Amino acid sequence: MLFYVQMRWNHEGRISLDELWEIEAREAAHAQETIESGMVVGIWKVAAQKRVIAVVDMESAEELDRTALGRLPMREYLDFEIVWPLRDYGGFAQDVQQHYNV
Repeated sequence: MLFYVQMRWNHEGRISLDELWEIEAREAAHAQETIESGMVVGIWKVAAQKRVIAVVDMESAEELDRTALGRLPMREYLDFEIVWPLRDYGGFAQDVQQHYNV
């Protein structure tokens, strides 16, 4: 199942900038591993903002929750602003053709 995820860094007053970069370095290595595994379809840093967006492929919302809250090195410093489940447009188009009378 695909999810669009928008995250904002929430570190101000909690850790130093040096500590942030150390944790973010671990997060970057983790992101590279998940891209190579196919779990992350794409990930982008929003220019001039403390924000990252990603499209991830998880088997379920529960697995996304486990990853977001338990596996990410930055988990304590990320606010998940938006999480949208994504539906394949081809399947939607088929339902439209059938007027959702399946």
